[in-house]
Amino acid sequence: MAFFSLASRITTTGLLFLALLNCHNGFAANNEQTLIMTGSAIETCTTLSPQFCKLDAPLGSEKSAVFALSSDAIARVKQQWPTDNQNHLAATVTNLKTLATTHPELLSKRELLWAWRDIANLQMSELSQLEFEYVIDMLQVAQPDGQNRVLNIDAKNSKADQNWLADSYKFIAASLKVKAQSPKLLVISSASRDPYFAASYYETVLSQVGVTVQWLALTPALAQAITAGQCDALDKYRTQSMSLYNRETVFPKRVATEQALCEQGIEQLITKIKGSTGVVLAGGHDQQNLYRSFFDEQSKPYPWLSAVRDTPVLIAENQSAEFLAMEHIINQQQNAADVLNNDDVTHRAGLNSVDFAFIKSQFSETNSTALVTKALQSTNQQAGLGIDVNTALVVIKSEQGDLMTVLGERGVIGLTANTEQNFSYSYWPSSSVFHYSNKVFSLNKRSAENALPNIKIPSLPTQRFSNILTNNKLRSLTQAMCLSQGTAAVGQQDGFLVNLNATEATAYKRINATQFGCAIAQLELSFSTIE
Repeated sequence: MAFFSLASRITTTGLLFLALLNCHNGFAANNEQTLIMTGSAIETCTTLSPQFCKLDAPLGSEKSAVFALSSDAIARVKQQWPTDNQNHLAATVTNLKTLATTHPELLSKRELLWAWRDIANLQMSELSQLEFEYVIDMLQVAQPDGQNRVLNIDAKNSKADQNWLADSYKFIAASLKVKAQSPKLLVISSASRDPYFAASYYETVLSQVGVTVQWLALTPALAQAITAGQCDALDKYRTQSMSLYNRETVFPKRVATEQALCEQGIEQLITKIKGSTGVVLAGGHDQQNLYRSFFDEQSKPYPWLSAVRDTPVLIAENQSAEFLAMEHIINQQQNAADVLNNDDVTHRAGLNSVDFAFIKSQFSETNSTALVTKALQSTNQQAGLGIDVNTALVVIKSEQGDLMTVLGERGVIGLTANTEQNFSYSYWPSSSVFHYSNKVFSLNKRSAENALPNIKIPSLPTQRFSNILTNNKLRSLTQAMCLSQGTAAVGQQDGFLVNLNATEATAYKRINATQFGCAIAQLELSFSTIE
């Protein structure tokens, strides 16, 4: 493999990639895999996502979707009302007809909702979530310029920071180009409520990777229809399993692509996946849709799951990254003390691309330490990996063992269970390389040797740090311990003490000069109740 010719095409991120390759002789064999998981969503200003643009950005006034209050659109609302509540239907139709007299133009979703609230806020709020989404689906119409619409990217005017994404894209490109001269990336958007709309957004933003990007129409509707041999009933499955309506009107070409894929059959679907260089699990707001694309109603995996799991480069965004684990946690976010008081952590099967750890996105930002430690305590899973916002975790698999590195702005947390209520906490900043072996996370020798000198900062005060499992406080406290070479700290969360103690196995290394730049290996973390 001509690694040095690759080096001329990539920047510092790519050079890190090459350094990782050198850690494993012969890594580039086709049967080896790279996983890239992001801790937060891809939020880039584009024609299709004005909500991600700064207020004064040129694309900020774009209408990503348009809605009509025409007589035809209102008539559609009457056709398939999703519940038995006819009073809600009648009131909705009456108010839509009133709006139609004052809003004959095409509206954005924001404009539609503001107009509706102005005349009937109470009535709109009384609709169930299913009824509300049904009305929005039925009023949506195709963009006037349809498939000829120019989809622009304005990364510089995005609200969210894009530097971490740029680094991730470079790493993805390098990974793909090692695997194939002309790589092809398939995008699965079923973790979005509306995968047909999301397809265009992700095809647009992922074009920045610099390879061929193609939507794979693997939706819950397709999964059920292709398995049952009922591709002519795709519309029915779309309604029943996804609660989506009117997509054939709004996105006719996307629906046609899904229909064609279904009619080609399961074997061709698997062949298409295996013929790609990489797969992206995009989105992350609808984990139920993602799960139903890979598991049937009896929770049995569909035949194509293994093809996606074993693809040479597998990329997952935000909560979809959690699905790469053998099992993923599906608990709703709740107060940390409530989690610690409750033994019930709900989890279900994932792709099993990462077979040793739970994965949690937005880890520090959602204060998920209690949730993941409780999951470890109540299952046979060995470890937990938490990926912070604006950060990507890379896992490079090879016969010599898995190697992991961190890209982006913040870090990745590793948790392992020691005994009941006692855990090891590790933190790996951006650019650090680490591995997992014998139930222990440890820093790669090269990362340790290249660490920055320690800096002198005051020791932590002797106090109990309150509300430690809120507002990223645990990350802040452990970073302060690392920089000050601290040996112990105590936090409190409601009726629980959170004890942090350095042991003989604990190591601190300053990897980079940012506020999240100090690596921590095997800091003891324990919980106890306040008597």
